[in-house]
Amino acid sequence: MEEIIEKSELQILINLLQSKDKIRVNAPLYAIPLLEAYPYKQGYQINVLAEEKEFHKILTRNERHFYDLPTYRDFYECFLSSSIITYANIDEFEEKLATYKSLTKRIIFSPDTNLLYHAFLSKIKGVESVQIAIVDLVKKEIENAMNFKYAPAHLRELRRIVYNSHLLHEFSNRRMKKSRKATYIALREYEKIKDKIIEVKSIDEKTNTNDELIIKTLKEFDRNTPALVVLLTADIAMTDIARIEGVEYFLFEYPHEKLNEHYADGYQFRTLLFNLAAVFGVIEINNVLVFGEFRGKTKLNELKLRFMDDIYQEFHFHWNLCKKLNELKIER
Repeated sequence: MEEIIEKSELQILINLLQSKDKIRVNAPLYAIPLLEAYPYKQGYQINVLAEEKEFHKILTRNERHFYDLPTYRDFYECFLSSSIITYANIDEFEEKLATYKSLTKRIIFSPDTNLLYHAFLSKIKGVESVQIAIVDLVKKEIENAMNFKYAPAHLRELRRIVYNSHLLHEFSNRRMKKSRKATYIALREYEKIKDKIIEVKSIDEKTNTNDELIIKTLKEFDRNTPALVVLLTADIAMTDIARIEGVEYFLFEYPHEKLNEHYADGYQFRTLLFNLAAVFGVIEINNVLVFGEFRGKTKLNELKLRFMDDIYQEFHFHWNLCKKLNELKIER
C-alpha cells in the first residue's frame, strides 16, 4: 500500500511508530542502518549508527559513480541542514550579530550557495528582521544543478551496485542526487526566506571565477545601498577574494563534531528524515519505505510512503482524521 504525503504529515507516521518501538532508519540501497531514535523530553534522542567506513565499502568499489552515490559527508550534512548540528563557530557569529544590530546602519546578509544547501538562514534565531541579498549567480548555481535526471543506462549500472535494486524503478527519469539536494534542500531554503530576499543582478565584468564575480557584485551593491552588506560563507576561498575587494564577511567553520548521540526537537527530526529521503532517494523507517524521489512527484515537500506491514490501516485512519480536522480550520 502507498500514500503520497507532505513533509509535515510525516509526524503522523513518527507518532504511530514511536508508540510501538524505537524509530529505526535504514538506507535500503546501501543495506546499512543509519540511526535509531526515541522520544525524549519534548523531542527525540538520536543515536547515529552509520559510520564513514560503511560508506567507503560501497564507494571505493564504485569511484565512477561517486558523484551520484550518497557519501558520508552527504549523510553528515543532513544533520547540518536540519540544524541538529551547526557550525563550529556559531557562538562567534551570534556575538557578531549582536554587534551588527547595534550599528546605526541597516544590515543586509548575503549568503553563498553553501549556506542555502545547509539551510542555515531559515533556522537561525535573531535574523528574522534582517534582509537577505542573493546575487543572481548564486540562484543560477542552484537552478543549474536541479535538472540532472537518470537515464535508463545509468540506472542499469546502478542496479549492479546497490542493494534492493528494484527500488530504483521509482527513479526512472527522476532527479539524480545532485539535483535532489539542489531542489529539495537548497531551493526549499530559498523559498522559505524569499519574502526577505533582494535579488541582485551581477555586474557586467569579466572575472576568472563565479566567486570573484559574486564578490565584485556585492561590492558594487554595498556601494550603492545605505546598508552594510555582509557576505556569509562557509568557503574560505571566498573570504580571500572578499578581503581583497574590501567586502565585509563572516566565515562559518564547518562542524568538527562526530555524529554520535544528538537531541532534536520534533521539527528538526522531521526535517532530518525528509533530508535523508531526499539525499538517498529512499530510506526505510521501521518497515515503511519513504521515497524522497519518485515517479509522479510534483511538489517540493512531497514524500511517498510504501507500507510493508499491517501498520497501513492505522496510519490511514489517523492521516485522514488529521486532514479532516485541518479542513475545519479551527483556530486556537
